[in-house]
Amino acid sequence: MRTLRRMRERLGVRAASALAAATAVAMVLVVAGVSLVLILESQLKRNTEEALLANAQQVAERIQANFADYRPGDPAKENAVVTTARRTDLVQVVTAWSDRTGAPDDRVGSNGEGRNIEVFASSEPLDGQPKLVDWVLAPHETRSQMDVPVTFHDAGGPEPDAGPLQTENMMVVGLGVRAFDRPITIYSAQPTDQMHSAVDLVTWLVAGGVPLLVLVAGGFTYLFAGRALRPVEDMRSRVAGMGDRDLSQRVDEPVARDEVGRLARTMNQMLGRIESSQATQRRFVADASHELRSPLATVSTGLELLGSGMPEASADRATVDVLRGEASRLTGLVENLLFLARADERGIAPRREEVDLDEIADAERERPSAETAVAVRVTSEPVRVVGDRGQLVRVLRNLVDNAKRHASSTVAVSVRAEGDLAVIEVDDDGNGVPEADRARVFERFVRLDEARSRGDGGSGLGLAIVAELVAAHGGTVEATSSPELGGARFRVTVPAVTAPLPEEETPEPVAADHAGAGPGGEPAAELCDDRPSGPIPRVTARSPWARAEEPADFGPDAWLGQGGADHGTPEHVTAQ
Repeated sequence: MRTLRRMRERLGVRAASALAAATAVAMVLVVAGVSLVLILESQLKRNTEEALLANAQQVAERIQANFADYRPGDPAKENAVVTTARRTDLVQVVTAWSDRTGAPDDRVGSNGEGRNIEVFASSEPLDGQPKLVDWVLAPHETRSQMDVPVTFHDAGGPEPDAGPLQTENMMVVGLGVRAFDRPITIYSAQPTDQMHSAVDLVTWLVAGGVPLLVLVAGGFTYLFAGRALRPVEDMRSRVAGMGDRDLSQRVDEPVARDEVGRLARTMNQMLGRIESSQATQRRFVADASHELRSPLATVSTGLELLGSGMPEASADRATVDVLRGEASRLTGLVENLLFLARADERGIAPRREEVDLDEIADAERERPSAETAVAVRVTSEPVRVVGDRGQLVRVLRNLVDNAKRHASSTVAVSVRAEGDLAVIEVDDDGNGVPEADRARVFERFVRLDEARSRGDGGSGLGLAIVAELVAAHGGTVEATSSPELGGARFRVTVPAVTAPLPEEETPEPVAADHAGAGPGGEPAAELCDDRPSGPIPRVTARSPWARAEEPADFGPDAWLGQGGADHGTPEHVTAQ
């Protein structure tokens, strides 16, 4: 049973069904084939034996006839000679002189001494040949023997008794009779080569046909099982292609009310329950995160005002500073939760604009950080992608902040082009990411071993946000080991720009007296950008799913400083 279970696990339903059908057919065909060969051989042997026995009985009847009574001598022998003369079949008549004439049947033939056996008469092909077998029979006794080598004259010559001698295996049937009060034994023989040829032919047909029929049965069973399981495979592929945002889809329900139909209906009911539960969970996270933003903003502002009037060295000021840090961390956590909830519900739709990744990387060199002991080394070459500048800035900053928390002294950022891909690599000289955890660190709220500490500001969402943003840009992110620094390496690849985007139409020039005028003709405030990451992309429209009381948070400032990303290791990783 254990072997069958292992085979079932490895082969699958279709192959297991085909193997079971082929095995059953093979067993049936082998039993049927062996039975057919044995029955055929037995039937041919019986038919041959009956034919030879009938021939011997015919010879016995003619020997027992009374036409030789008028001749002097031994009438039994005379009749035997006359009966077998000119016969071309294989017939021989023998008697044992030790059987006394007139002795009872239980004292002659096979029951007698069986000495001084003489061949009374024989057909022309057996003329001059010794007795065919060693046994003699009592009257009314029959016996047969297979594959007896018999030497006889070939009947192809001018005279049957003058042809060349040849030896063949034959079946010999003996019949014991009493003729003129003399016990005699009549032998009738026939070659068995045709019988053996027929049996061999059937055996070869069975031996060759059984494997062919087994293969055909197994193949048809495999095909039919595949057709029967096609709805199941369609359901599997449909469900496998569903993401966490595609739970509104349903599998096709077959018309038949069989096991497959019940499975499809049960799966649709399960998908409905999961969709409802997920929608409730996402709505709760989004609503809770949204409702927490205003109180947190109030608390942060109150702490800012409260601390501004306190002496720098006072204990109350230190407490306020700690509370301000915790409020800032909680604000970042809420913002990350709200971002992920919106991404789960409606997906991420990045703006399409050309972005210089090398400028974003160069900005990380001068960005201030609490980790003053960690140096950021940036190596970049000009590479441009199409995407959302703010989201790409957030990707890089999350990775750099994560690396700073776990690095000993150095974080290396590299931006370059590889073919038609733009590659961002962030290395650190920390403890690295174990291979078993390199895929898991991109899950939400993953905080491994060393990253369990809450004091580092990580919440387990930074790398999850990185994975969402990179996927929205058609790229990939993976965690590996750094060959140079010996710690962790996070590698991001996104499609690079192969051709410049079509330029937007240039608006009509505005008159000088209206240039820079705001609504109502008032001078518009001059925009300036002091960010190291480059100019702010102009926001033309708010997100359709942004709440009325929320600021449009598509710009870089909305994505920055939300608690850095992280990577997990048993001694190292803190997923934010």
